[in-house]
Amino acid sequence: MPWIPFRTPTLTFGTSLLLALVLSLTGCTLTRAPIIQPTPTSTPDPHPTAGADGWETIRPGIERRTYAIRGEGLLSAQAVVVRLDPALVSFRVAYSPGEPRSLNDWRASLPGAAVIVNGGFFDEGSRALGLVVSDGQVFGQSFRGFGGMFQVDESGPRVRSLVGEPYAGEPLWHAVQSFPMLIETDGVLAPRGDGFNIAARRTIIAQDGMGRILLAITPLSETTFSAAQHWLLNSDLDVRIAFALDGGRSSGLFIDHPDGPDETYPAFDRLPSVIAVFPQ
Repeated sequence: MPWIPFRTPTLTFGTSLLLALVLSLTGCTLTRAPIIQPTPTSTPDPHPTAGADGWETIRPGIERRTYAIRGEGLLSAQAVVVRLDPALVSFRVAYSPGEPRSLNDWRASLPGAAVIVNGGFFDEGSRALGLVVSDGQVFGQSFRGFGGMFQVDESGPRVRSLVGEPYAGEPLWHAVQSFPMLIETDGVLAPRGDGFNIAARRTIIAQDGMGRILLAITPLSETTFSAAQHWLLNSDLDVRIAFALDGGRSSGLFIDHPDGPDETYPAFDRLPSVIAVFPQ
């Protein structure tokens, strides 16, 4: 079945309308097609090397764990979480405007990457919404008054709220923006808006109290932003700030297991941007 493109108004048309339209979609952001559950290339659980706390050390500075996100009633989703220590890994945002790639293609173009996850929302021309910075090259314009940004500069990686700390044009090495904010700075619940109770596959980026970056994806089940907020605030992850990356058909994650089969949850849509993690 061919994809039916969905036109999104420009950011100047109205932030609230843009948010409502994008958040109401249950697939990827700007294209609609039937959702077929993906098949991971390796069985993610159980991992025999996981510690008593549930975390499996993949490499120094890279840990993996699964969580259950409870929804309404008996519904729940399984989240795969990767926890990354900035002292032991480096981050890169890779961007191919107008020429999206499959997750496997990104793997081939990013040799040595230990983790790759999908980036933010994009339009039907496969150009990212908001600001993207890749190897110091700037694309697009920053969101204003909403959304979050993952950035890398000389101080290291950081998850940032564009609501509480708007982008002022400072130089960045890498950056990708997306929305909505789920947890505002210092662990405050972000306001809920239209679309927060719609279930879809989700990809989330967060930072904990020790400065570690958290990547979470619900690859085989769907959850709502509201349920994800509750989980983030009430889990033992110590989340201090979090926002959603693109979800639905775009949710995709690759983890390189050096001592076993790689773990891949493919995105259904080709991706113009990804966040890649490299061991140091």
